[in-house]
Amino acid sequence: MKAVVLFLSLVLLAACGTQVAVQPTPASVTITVDVESEPLAVGADTLIVTLTDGGGAPVDGATLRVRGDMDHAGMMAVEREVRDSAGGSYRVPFEWTMGGGWIVTVTAQLPNNGGEISQQFEFFVEAVSKDSVVQHRADMAQTAEATADGH
Repeated sequence: MKAVVLFLSLVLLAACGTQVAVQPTPASVTITVDVESEPLAVGADTLIVTLTDGGGAPVDGATLRVRGDMDHAGMMAVEREVRDSAGGSYRVPFEWTMGGGWIVTVTAQLPNNGGEISQQFEFFVEAVSKDSVVQHRADMAQTAEATADGH
């Protein structure tokens, strides 16, 4: 009887023990972010996020979640998710909804259960839209200056 009680006690203790899930550690992966349009201005744009491993090889097959927040309270975040890549580059359609400071957080769920990594990037966006009449006039003035200097 003592053996049965001891056995049941051990089973009960084992069942109540803390389970520790082993999470895979992400390999040494580097995230870089470039922006298709320069200078940055309010409106539609494309972020080009590149993932490379510790040896510099491209990392394809990840799922990226990109979140853009203004550096001050009160603005809605811009959120996107992409999976398609070529040569480790992921093209993320993005919209700068307001001029000012932005914090863009890129979170990558790596392929083959490689874990998750996240990194923040800071950007400053001009308040004038790329499609603004003010912006077009400034572009025309710069073109006129360049033409005048060339004569």
